[in-house]
Amino acid sequence: MNIYKISVCLFISLFLFNSNIEAQKNGFNIKITIDKYPDSLLYLVNYYGKTNQIKDTAYIHNGNFSFEGKTPLEGGIYMCVTKDRKYFEMIVDKEQNFSLRTTNEDFVNSMKIKGSIDNEDFYSYLKFLSSKEIDKKSIEESYKDKTDSISKKELNGKLNLLNEDVLAYKLKIMGEKPNSFLTTILKASKEPEIPTILPKNDKGETDSAYIYQYYKAHFFDDFNFADERVLRTPIYATKLTKYFTKVLLQQADTLIKEADRIIAASKSNKETYKYCIWYFTYETETSQIMGLDAVFVHLVNTYYKTGEAYWVNETVLKNIIERADVLNKLLLGKPAPNMVMIDTNNNLASMLSIKSKYTILLFWDPDCGHCRQEIPLLRDWMKENKDKYGVEIFSICSDTNLIKWKTFINNFQIRDWINVNGTRSATENYHDLYDVISTPTIYLLDKDKKIIAKRLAYEQLVNFIKNDYNSKLIKEIK
Repeated sequence: MNIYKISVCLFISLFLFNSNIEAQKNGFNIKITIDKYPDSLLYLVNYYGKTNQIKDTAYIHNGNFSFEGKTPLEGGIYMCVTKDRKYFEMIVDKEQNFSLRTTNEDFVNSMKIKGSIDNEDFYSYLKFLSSKEIDKKSIEESYKDKTDSISKKELNGKLNLLNEDVLAYKLKIMGEKPNSFLTTILKASKEPEIPTILPKNDKGETDSAYIYQYYKAHFFDDFNFADERVLRTPIYATKLTKYFTKVLLQQADTLIKEADRIIAASKSNKETYKYCIWYFTYETETSQIMGLDAVFVHLVNTYYKTGEAYWVNETVLKNIIERADVLNKLLLGKPAPNMVMIDTNNNLASMLSIKSKYTILLFWDPDCGHCRQEIPLLRDWMKENKDKYGVEIFSICSDTNLIKWKTFINNFQIRDWINVNGTRSATENYHDLYDVISTPTIYLLDKDKKIIAKRLAYEQLVNFIKNDYNSKLIKEIK
């Protein structure tokens, strides 16, 4: 036998074997079998913050679906989604060459895994939760039929035991597999445990603010903002949204401080950094809560104008900066830009010349249905409260038809307002000056013509004036 040939064959076989191992190491190969599945198509979908992204599509072959590629998948939780939008999840981390087999009737409890310890642990956990959910529903059904407090207390005790069982199972996983991605997920998703013994204040009373402060301070314990894998799970966006919109006080200063803190914590990873900046920008730019546009302006000034948001293309960047510059002039506490316009007597009327405790800026249109509903309400309120609260209305009409404008004023009996026509202005276009996109748009100014409220409906406006007036009155008395 030719020793050279044997050596060459052995070398080639070893090379091919090692190449196959390398391919498995560097790429991914996930085989899925769904018994009794009637369709031939399956999607591989990954989470990304609030959104889902289709990563791959597989067609059935010999009863199996195969997702494969030469580049490893980014770590995270992935979904296998059927044509009728049913799905089951799987963990993708270091193990990317494995197979899953389940049935179309029950994805979780029928699941069998080969080649992935992560998913074996994951589905053991999901099956445990499934069994506890059955127990929970049974207890809740029994609770409906009970009327006596003793029975209800007993059932509540059983529910508490179920919760303790689930917590114990999670702690067991975290203790036995401290470095697994499942442990990372469980730690990231956990809620703060409030101490049972609460501290006392100087008066010896329980500190009522302690629970909130503790919950807020420990909300992100064991949460790594720079772990890109967690970003590709439902947890990252869900927890971020809850903290930013529910836990934190919806005040600009508070949100600015926390947004900056979280963005800094995410910065060591490009994807999490991009997501956090995008998330806070989007949330505050689209927020309906008055005053949170200050957070948006801060984010644009801090991250977009400085080049920190380097991934944003020039067109989008230009639009974002222009939007922030418009809003920056209209932030709460800022002096209101002056408007000088022609009034019904064809004279120039200046908004800054108005002497009153409160000035309402009302942008309206004669054909606007909502304006026709709000203006009579505001007219009637002004008749009774104008002198009491010291209110004037600078009423800006958007219609170019002077006859229609003046007819509306007469028909709706608002001649005692300061009525001007926005299309006949000696100052900048009011649409740009006050970011008027729709009508009616209402701003409220104080005696110094600073913006103290904006984009209010009628009820919000009159309540704000009453509350602000009363709070100032109380301060004067003190």
